Formats: sequence, structure tokens, C-alpha cells
Amino acid sequence: MPTADEVAAALTLLRRHGETATIEAKNAAGGLPKSLRATLSAFANGRGGLLLLGVDEEAGFELVRTLDAPRTAQLLDEAATGELTPPLRLDIDVVEVDGAQVVAAWVPELPAEQKPCWVTARGERAGSYTRSFEGERVLTDYEAYALRESRGQPLHDLEPTDATRADLDHEAVGTLLAHVRRRQARIFRDAADEVVLQRLNVLVRRGDDLVPSLAGLLVLGTYPQQFFPQLHISFVNVPGRDKGAAPAGGPRFLDNQTLLGPLPSMVEDAVAAVTRNMALRSTVTGVGRSDAYDYPVEAVREAVVNAVMHRDYGPLSRGTQVQVEMYSDRLEVTSPGGLFGPVTPDALGEVSSSRNSRLALLLADVPLPGTDRVVCENRGSGIPVMTGLLRRAGLSLPDFHTTLTRFRVTFPKSSLLDEDVLRWLHDTIGDTAPEPQRLALALARRRDSIDNHALRQLGLDASVATATLRALTQQGLLTKSAGRRYATYALTEEPVPRRQPSLFDEPGTAAPAAPSPSRADRVERLLALLDDGADHHVLDLATSLDLGREVVTRYLNELIRDGRAAATAPPRDRRRRYRRA
Repeated sequence: MPTADEVAAALTLLRRHGETATIEAKNAAGGLPKSLRATLSAFANGRGGLLLLGVDEEAGFELVRTLDAPRTAQLLDEAATGELTPPLRLDIDVVEVDGAQVVAAWVPELPAEQKPCWVTARGERAGSYTRSFEGERVLTDYEAYALRESRGQPLHDLEPTDATRADLDHEAVGTLLAHVRRRQARIFRDAADEVVLQRLNVLVRRGDDLVPSLAGLLVLGTYPQQFFPQLHISFVNVPGRDKGAAPAGGPRFLDNQTLLGPLPSMVEDAVAAVTRNMALRSTVTGVGRSDAYDYPVEAVREAVVNAVMHRDYGPLSRGTQVQVEMYSDRLEVTSPGGLFGPVTPDALGEVSSSRNSRLALLLADVPLPGTDRVVCENRGSGIPVMTGLLRRAGLSLPDFHTTLTRFRVTFPKSSLLDEDVLRWLHDTIGDTAPEPQRLALALARRRDSIDNHALRQLGLDASVATATLRALTQQGLLTKSAGRRYATYALTEEPVPRRQPSLFDEPGTAAPAAPSPSRADRVERLLALLDDGADHHVLDLATSLDLGREVVTRYLNELIRDGRAAATAPPRDRRRRYRRA
């Protein structure tokens, strides 16, 4: 059951930042709101969440003193069990906060095999919802299809294609046959070539003929894009922090390529494109000079391999390519299809599940061009290897963003502990604080929020990560969002500086620490940006304010509700821009 402390923490977060993807507040003084069923569906289809009834969002999340809490709790339970398919079993309790009663309920995420959850009266197509920082919306056809796909093992990589055996690269096929006969002699040594290719699912039956499967064509085909034009990798190098930042009259892209061919070749071509566009930095050490790229090349390769191996190859996503995009401050690799099966954002790199099981096995036997290394190990090691390489290079850890239909990994082009961060850590927690606490604060400063999993990616033991987050919360440096399984922590708006003499100070001086900007200051800066009369994309505003997109979106939605800002298009519309009202 939700506790009073968890509800109080959730209210603090709501009052500072507004509603989040996992916390929803509703008035409910006049009965259950009509939108409540959509919220329950969206939470169940996402990561679950905390629902608070008896909290007035329009009044700045003040408590409602007239709520009939016991009756409201009963109605909530009846709605969850009787008006949704499948029925939801909520942990509901009446919690007293500041002398008022709040109905608090944990809404569980449904297991993958039971999604989607929908409002029964509206039907599955019109009553299945998802949630974002901009509220609930009905699932698109592709999102609903993606949820249904996760109920079992997709077979798209096993589908027969319109290609023939003549469309396979015979040299690549011969290399594969030699490799598997060495590796698994008992199974493949004495089998005919055709039999081996069938056992490897390179060839499958279509009527009376043996033809390449989708996996076989993608890995061993001479030119798979003849049959699937969009199953390629696109690469761009953008001269700025977003695609709209190109100087007037200047090039939109510093480099722009469409990478074609079989998957092993596309992976190497993508890595080569990134490498060609990276700066090689030299650092003089005590024993000589050390050269390093902006991003470790092997980490880039792991990200690209993960993208082509785990992307969605279903019919609804075959018109979408894998995208590799370089910006002045980051590298992004984006692929169609969200996380699959039991893999959740907090278990990335710890739980392995493959949407394309036959493709994954095949890539584990096919070498990269010109090498003896196979494309992937198929051991669920890609993300741990990626994060380990970045950590050893002293760089910020990758950010992972997933939706029902997309997965993106972002490599920030920055050190986790650069000089600015070290100054800030000195002013905030001092130089003698435990190293895990310093690392956690540095990571929280880079991101909108952190969690236990993010600290484990830094190499901390799970118990150390938990103790670190608890200690920083008790010190008032981090604020915990209400949650059980998915508790997250964000920097407190105005942590109390602990100014000490610094190694960065001139001898005999100790400049006062610059205070962290308050939430009100950030909103005023946002309004100032909107005052120029132009229409602004949220990414441009986030870049100017040095804040996360989600945070700025919440601020904008509050300003719209207050009549101080306006949007040019509905939520989720790619054309949506913001201006001063």
C-alpha cells in the first residue's frame, strides 16, 4: 500500500514539476473523473504509476478537504476491476496528509502477455491508452501491434522473401558454412550445404521452393534493399545541437549518407562514417601522448549492432530505417521498435531477450567484413560492453530512451567529471564526500533523473547504489519521486551549498558559490525566450535553457494552462511549436 511518506514525496514532486509519466493527480471531489479509466489503461500499458485522488491540479496540487475518501476508494476499485479489460488489481489506501485524506493507489504494469489494457466500454481499438508527459492518448495502430507482438516470439525474421538463392552472396555463404562446420562439427560437418542453410534458417520453404528468409537475405544477401528498400542505415552529421540549427546559407548536414548492403557491411560502414566525422584528441601524459576519439569506436559498433539486431522487422516498420545521427554535443542511434519481452528500462544490460531470435543466432556466426570477428556474441553483453567502454574513457554514460515504437541510445559528448562539474560538486557536497555520492550527483546533473540502475551502470554494487541514493535524499540533495519498482531521483531545486576553500580558487580567495536557479527563474527565462514573437520547438528551448526536454515540456504545459503561452499544434504533432500567448 502507498505510505504517507510516499504520498508526501509525490506531492512535493508534483508541485515542483507538474505531473510526470508515473504520477497522476485528480480532484475527484465530485466523483471519479471520466478520464480516470484512460489513466488506468495508460499506466497498465506503460510502467505502472501512482494515482492520487483528492488533489486539485488546477489549484497547484492543493489537497481537497471535501473528498469522501472511503467512498472514492471503493469506486476506484470497482472501476479498475469492472471497467477495464483485463481487470486491474490496485493497491489502494486512504492516506492522511496535512490533515486531509488522499486516496492513493499503485497501478501495476501488466505483464507483456496481457497487454494492451483497454477501457471495456470503448473497445480494444479505441480504448487502449498510453501515457506521456503531455497526458493520455489512444494507442496508434503500430503501438497496439507492438504490445501484441510482445505476447510471444515474433517470426518475421523467419518469413520467406521474394529473393532466390542467386540473390545471396556466395562468398559470404561459403564463409558461414566453413565457420559453423568448425564450431559445431557434430551438427553440421557431414550435412549437405542446403541442409545446413535450412538448419540455420537462411533458407526456408515457400511452397515447393527453398528461398532466403528475411534473416538470411539481410545477413547474406548481395543487395537486400532490392526487396526491402528502407531496411538500411542512414547517417547524418548535423552542424549544431539540432537539425534546425544550421546557419543561414550553410549546409544542413556536414555529412549525409545512406548505407546499403547486408547487415555486416552496413554496421562497418556506419562505424566508419562516425569515425571519419569524429575529432581525434591528443592528451600528453607522463609517458607520452594518448590519442582518443570523441566516442570509443567499439562502443559505437555495439550501439549500431544492437540497433540492427533488435529492431522491429515487422510489416508495419519495414518503411523505417536505423538512424545514426551526430550532433555537436552527442551521438544518437535510433531504431524502430521498443524494448521486447521481459526487458524493461531499469533492466537494460541485465536481462536479455531477442525480438529476432533467428537473426541473432545468424549474426553470431557471420564475421564482420575483412575480420575473423563475428558481428555479435548474442550473449546480452552489448549494453554492458558499451557502458563499460564509455566509463573507462571517462565519458558520461549513454542515455537510453524507449517508447512502444522506438529505441534510442545517446552518447553525450562530455566527460562525467569535467572541470565545471568538479567545481559544482565541491560547492555542493565538498571534496571529501564518498566517491559514489559524487558520481551520483554528477550523473543527476547531466540527466533529468537517475535511478538505481543508472548507478549500477557506473559500476556500483546494487546495495551501494541504494545506500548512496538514500544518503543523498536524506541530505536534501536529491528528491525521490514516489514509486516502488521504478523510484527515480532528481536534483533538489535549490540544494544548500557547502562552500569550502577550493583547489580552483586563487590563493587567499574563496568566491561565493553561485546559487542554483530556482524553478521560478527557469520559467521566467523560458518566457523571455518566447517573447521574441517566433515559434519555438521544444528542443530549441531545452537547449537554450540547458534542461531536459521533458522538464521544459512540463513548464510549457503549465504556461499554456495559465494562458501565458500557446501551442501551434496538438500534442504529439511533429509540427507543434510554442509561442508567447
